[in-house]
Amino acid sequence: MKKIYSFIMVSIIALTANAQLVINENFTGYTNGNLGTQGGWVQKGTGTDVQVSTTTPLTYTGYTSGTKYVTVGATDGKDPWKPFSSPISTGSDKTIYMSFVVRVTSSAEENKAVYSLALRDTTSSNLNNIPCKFYIAEQQGAGTNIEFGIAVGTSSPVYTNAVFSYGTTYLIVIRYDIVSGANNDKAYLWVNPSLSAEPSIAIATGNTGATQTGTGEAGYGSTLQALQIFQSSTDSPVSAFDAFRVSQGSPSAAAWSNLSPAGSSLPVILTSFNADNDGLSTKLIWNVAEEEAFANYVIEKSTDGRTFTAIGTVKATSQKTYSFTDGSTSDNNSFYRLKMVDINGDFKYSYIVSIKSKLIANISLSPNPVKNNLMIQHPKVITEGHIQVISANGQLLKDVKLAANAVISNVDMSGFTSGLYHIVFKSGSDMFNKTVIKQ
Repeated sequence: MKKIYSFIMVSIIALTANAQLVINENFTGYTNGNLGTQGGWVQKGTGTDVQVSTTTPLTYTGYTSGTKYVTVGATDGKDPWKPFSSPISTGSDKTIYMSFVVRVTSSAEENKAVYSLALRDTTSSNLNNIPCKFYIAEQQGAGTNIEFGIAVGTSSPVYTNAVFSYGTTYLIVIRYDIVSGANNDKAYLWVNPSLSAEPSIAIATGNTGATQTGTGEAGYGSTLQALQIFQSSTDSPVSAFDAFRVSQGSPSAAAWSNLSPAGSSLPVILTSFNADNDGLSTKLIWNVAEEEAFANYVIEKSTDGRTFTAIGTVKATSQKTYSFTDGSTSDNNSFYRLKMVDINGDFKYSYIVSIKSKLIANISLSPNPVKNNLMIQHPKVITEGHIQVISANGQLLKDVKLAANAVISNVDMSGFTSGLYHIVFKSGSDMFNKTVIKQ
């Protein structure tokens, strides 16, 4: 892989844990309707959004799903993404595992198939710079069966040889290996693998799997930040997804252990963990399943994502949903995790969630200095919002109107000359200004 980009992510701190679960999403607590306005998902594009539904939940024996799920349509609609709890650095060799369940209603044939899921560097608007893509396609010329596929970068997808049925729920496990050097990355896919141990790459081929090396690998940046769902055309498959899990680590066994697709070794399964800040306090909410012979949840907090201190304990009482309120606030990011303890004293840590207090509103720019695309993180646009680019001598050079509810916006600065520019965010009475250096 060509690790040719570097940038400073203001307000996002990359954690250096050996392994980490960065997404655990089963849509618990979501409202039926548009996905891209809930649970930290970010809307991208225009048109119909991915939908949250409860009509026919997806179930697969041995894998924990929720009662809600999302549906994707055969349309050129919104492509929402879910940010990782911490960005994944691509600067060193590591493995990324992703698992989920899927049920397909209809799909295009192989020669028309478009990808459904991808790991993303969301600071880049170039969709060619996507490292790992998941495909669903109808078997060529058959019309009654489907295949699942995997692709690295711009390479054409490799599909399973076996065919699968419409209307059936399948478990998909994907492994993506980041390997130093150009065109060395590898992707593996398994359909309905055993979850008792890390899947063997030797069986990620033929009938129940697929393997691809990185001949089409692109220089997609120094971090990956999100999982994205795509509805890119009328050839997008009509399908339902649930129970996304994404982990990273080195060696691969560490990433697999943290993925824990078969559930925790403790007598409890954490299905979701979220934080919300109202400016005065932070409320943590987590959902669990199969809680038995369990003692308590210790809430731990950190200011740097590395050193944690216990700030409270919630006793296990056989509930499905628990909460804890942290009354202290900070101008910077706060990081939280759960120490889940059973009655024997054994424990396991949850994945980490981070949140920034709403008491301090501001904007952040990345990368800075910038060559082409500048990403601006800003307060949620409530009334008419604008991003303006102003020269060092005060001349207005660009004015970009922002979509309602947007929190991340992008400005193309490739046509600007080198120098210092002011980036101004305006929405209602809010106005924030930061400078950026154009290379």
